[in-house]
Amino acid sequence: MKRKLLMAGLLLGMGAASAQMKNPDTLVTLTFGDWGTGFDPAYCYDSACGNVLENTLETLFGLQGTSASKIEPLLAAEIPTKANGGISADGKTYTVKLRKNARFSDGTPVTAQDVEYSLERMMVYSTDVGPAGLLLEPLLGSADLIRKGGKVGYDAIDKAVETRGNDTVVFKLAKPFGPFLNVLAFYGASVYSKNAAVKAGDWSGTARDWEKFNNAAEGSSAFAKTGMVGSGPFTIERYDVGKNVVLKRNDRYWRPVAKLNRVIIQSVADETTRIQMLRSGDADMANQNAISNPQLATVEKIPGVKVSKVPILSLVGMFLTHKIDGTGTNYLGSGKLDGKGIPSDFFSDKNVRKAFAYSFDYNTMVKDVLAGIGSQQNTVLVKGLTGYNAAAPKYKFDKALATKYFQAAWGGKVWENGFTLPVFFNSGNTTRQRALEILKRNIESINPKFKIEVRELQFSQILSQSAAHKMTVWLGGWGADFADTHSFAQPFLHSAGNYPQNMNYKNAQLDKLIDQAVAESNPAARTKIYTQIARLGFEEVPLIPIYQAMGTYVHNGWVKGRQLNPMYSSDYYYTISKSN
Repeated sequence: MKRKLLMAGLLLGMGAASAQMKNPDTLVTLTFGDWGTGFDPAYCYDSACGNVLENTLETLFGLQGTSASKIEPLLAAEIPTKANGGISADGKTYTVKLRKNARFSDGTPVTAQDVEYSLERMMVYSTDVGPAGLLLEPLLGSADLIRKGGKVGYDAIDKAVETRGNDTVVFKLAKPFGPFLNVLAFYGASVYSKNAAVKAGDWSGTARDWEKFNNAAEGSSAFAKTGMVGSGPFTIERYDVGKNVVLKRNDRYWRPVAKLNRVIIQSVADETTRIQMLRSGDADMANQNAISNPQLATVEKIPGVKVSKVPILSLVGMFLTHKIDGTGTNYLGSGKLDGKGIPSDFFSDKNVRKAFAYSFDYNTMVKDVLAGIGSQQNTVLVKGLTGYNAAAPKYKFDKALATKYFQAAWGGKVWENGFTLPVFFNSGNTTRQRALEILKRNIESINPKFKIEVRELQFSQILSQSAAHKMTVWLGGWGADFADTHSFAQPFLHSAGNYPQNMNYKNAQLDKLIDQAVAESNPAARTKIYTQIARLGFEEVPLIPIYQAMGTYVHNGWVKGRQLNPMYSSDYYYTISKSN
């Protein structure tokens, strides 16, 4: 508390003079955390690396201005429709023509063969940590990752994306999939140079060696630090591991080149330092939500600094691994219900999950930690998308109900013997740290035999350990891949989705309903199914959705042209310039 008060006093005591703009053609933007998964699209599935991919690679379609759902052609020449023959009558074949002038940063043209290679490579790799499921679901009928020797092999991948000449790509979908074009606008569907990848020793693009690259180990990609050769407005000039990513303008860009010559994305773990850098002008801006909500009121008082708040399609939740792999960590402690640890399947008992849900103080979280900038959200139907209902059921901090469920858990052994449980947040994320401290305080007040240890890890460690089922409980945030309710229902509740895979959770009824919903074209019928999904997810509570955040943006006044699009991982630097 002393440190917090000292910081506020220091900032307010620095006088009213505005900082001066430095280096007019270089943008310095702040974040926290690291880029541990690197910059190969086959592995990148978080906002840190996604921010780099969105500025160095391009997709067939892009987002229109600040709209979360409207797309426009990017590498494609036009939006395919049934009227122009781009979408077949049965909705299962998409034909996409490429624009003729697009070029990669090495000067070579973007061809249909590059598109085919890039998207098939994503499916061939099918890494545990990557977004391959987004393409697999519409193209092959299931988001289940491809594995050598499995039911689905390379032939299916090869047939899903075909070319006609050098300028036309044909997608064969396994089933009608309403948001398919939005999927192709996501950075997981980025296009890059086939020749450059093959020349560097990557997958050949044929059946000959696909198994060698299938789910290749994280960190093994030759492009993890350099990125692929793309067609975006910037290229990766340098990556200082875990500290900075330096982007350099692509002077061969096929559109008018970016106004900025360089963008430096700098990771600064300490929030006080981040604020000081904004105040002094050493930093021009901060990435989305890089300044915590309680500090925004202070930052707004810094002369020349602007703060914006934008609704975003996001959901922050508490994730519970139902079958924990305890090898290589000490997270399970004794591995028993003896007060010194937990069994690996601790959260397989719904009573435990319910008890945790009723132990969290959502009102305090929203009011004090989020400073009112956000809202409680306990289902996957977030505000702004189909099915959202403000009157949907919500959990509340209820000590009596939490006690009841803890007493019922594991036949009474949890209550009788207690437990010790480490829970995790990503380093530098003070919001999630305070959320877990709320959980700790409440649970330990219920029974003195209950022990919660709040621990921090680098963002990349949480990602890799959760993918390996080693996490116990962690807080994480999810931003929509595309503006559709499926982008929350599938990754949060479907057994092939990101979080259920991390948590080792499967519910056949939820799987069936989610598959039905995405294939349903009638809006009313679709909403009805999603309402069922949300209700079942609330009752089963495989994870605990906590709140829907607002996107917050901080920058000095000389930063111009910043597009506050809630679907970006953070920012699209192409439109940004600096001027007084």
